[in-house]
Amino acid sequence: MTDVHSRLDDEDGRYRAVAEVEVPGTPEQVWEAIATGPGVEAWFVPAEVEPREGGRFVTHHGSFGASEGVVTAWEPPHRLVYEEPDWQGPGVPVPPWNTEVLVEAVSGDTCVVRLSSGFLSGGDDWRDDIDGTFEGWTAALRNLRTYLTHFAGLPTTTLLVMHELPQGVPAPDVLAAAGLSGVRPGQEAETAGTAPRLRGTVEAVSAKAVALRTAEPVGGIFELTTMEWGGTAAIVVGGHLYGPDAAKVRDREQPAWEAWAAKLATG
Repeated sequence: MTDVHSRLDDEDGRYRAVAEVEVPGTPEQVWEAIATGPGVEAWFVPAEVEPREGGRFVTHHGSFGASEGVVTAWEPPHRLVYEEPDWQGPGVPVPPWNTEVLVEAVSGDTCVVRLSSGFLSGGDDWRDDIDGTFEGWTAALRNLRTYLTHFAGLPTTTLLVMHELPQGVPAPDVLAAAGLSGVRPGQEAETAGTAPRLRGTVEAVSAKAVALRTAEPVGGIFELTTMEWGGTAAIVVGGHLYGPDAAKVRDREQPAWEAWAAKLATG
């Protein structure tokens, strides 16, 4: 398995986004990445995890705020399940959002990780919400594979820039603006023009997004994309920066990316 395999699972109201990937590491090493706060931050978002059934599972999504869940199954190093009952806000009558992560050993140093996220029942009314997470979970598991392959065990610092566009302003072409039009997975690439410098290997690319495994300005994973929801669009720059100098690099680079996104939003 060389890439992330993903699908939408639609069966008897169990409408869910499902993604699966093969990663290096023993089940215990992979569990550390999916079931601890520092581990989750290394490939997804900053998080806090209480390591027990009934514990808190909190993820932080920048200007979108935090999402709080409760661990409903804790079976190290193979199965983690958590539910977010208030994902639409406190007191809103919705089915709980359920996420399950399974780790299965393939050999002594390789595992398959399968993530399934959505509803156990009542999901038919929330199809658009699940559809909106599909690409995000696929990208997250790709990041998990990249992290465990190239950066496992290194400390992580998160860089996140989300610049919302004025209502009615079309989303810009971030790949063209960063000098990355036409790049392909596996290719060495670097940003150009007014974009802050990134140099590395293309991990994934689509019409609206690119992910680079960077060597400069520091070892890490950078993703440039535009997001659109409910008539709103935003330029998003996300970075997982690894190593002892990552925090210092983030503090230096984040203002430059914020200025770039703001200028891009105004044309």
